Amino acid sequence: MGKGNIVYHSLRMNLDNEQHRRVHAVLADLNTDIHKSVNQFLVDAADAYIRGLGGQETVRTEKRECPYVTREELEQVRKEIREELQREIIRTLGMALAGGRMPPAFGTVPANETERAGNRREEEDAADETTIGLASSWG
Repeated sequence: MGKGNIVYHSLRMNLDNEQHRRVHAVLADLNTDIHKSVNQFLVDAADAYIRGLGGQETVRTEKRECPYVTREELEQVRKEIREELQREIIRTLGMALAGGRMPPAFGTVPANETERAGNRREEEDAADETTIGLASSWG
């Protein structure tokens, strides 16, 4: 079992690349009388290079945008789809219960239909309550 304070980074070199060949040649024949190990040599080289940059940004300070959809985002989309589907089902059932006619929008009843609208609205309210109850039980 690995230790928690040890991290691993792999180094891949392409021997068709001249720079990679030079680095490989040095690492393959590294003088361990002077340098403790290949690992320590690479750490020292990277550290010297980083220090040589002298304050230039070498690491990202902003969080990278994740190219994948998170579980939370997926759940939010699922919830929005469910709510939209419930509204559409309620609307469709309301139209069916109203005899295929769209119920009038709130506050747009023509003056000559005021009495009939009151009776119809009571019937629609009862139908809407039933429809909402049925649709809610589906979700």
